[in-house]
Amino acid sequence: MTHGLETQLGIIPVAEAINQFQATFPKSDMTKLQIEYEGPFIKYEMVGNDGSYRNTLEINAQNSTVLKERQKPLKTKHQDPRRRQRKALNLNNLLPLSQINDIALSQTQVNQPFQWELDRQKERTVWKVEIADATGSQITEVKVDAQDGTIAQMKLKR
Repeated sequence: MTHGLETQLGIIPVAEAINQFQATFPKSDMTKLQIEYEGPFIKYEMVGNDGSYRNTLEINAQNSTVLKERQKPLKTKHQDPRRRQRKALNLNNLLPLSQINDIALSQTQVNQPFQWELDRQKERTVWKVEIADATGSQITEVKVDAQDGTIAQMKLKR
């Protein structure tokens, strides 16, 4: 199985990063997964909630080396199990990142994706793809449903 965009970017597959987070924080529901450039490399930043702590794991996306691992106690309102469930990402049947990227690029004239974030929008898990033009003067954010590929939202950021 190929991982088109991950291979092109030279990063580990999204599923592998998710597995690393789940192995590090097995009782945590993931609430955010972001792929972004960090200086000379690309990193995965993953955040979750285990009911007591906000768990964060940042890894170098090229070699999966841990850059940051931390647990921060949750405020009382964030410990609510209903809130935790409402914020948790649906990681089942995720479309490949390359397909999400292609869908996002097909919606805009700009063509330089530089950040991908898996997030929750109401009851949907969506990929938020930020795309810039060649000069970086125009940035468009496209939200794509992570399971079915429909466009959830699109907006010009600048």
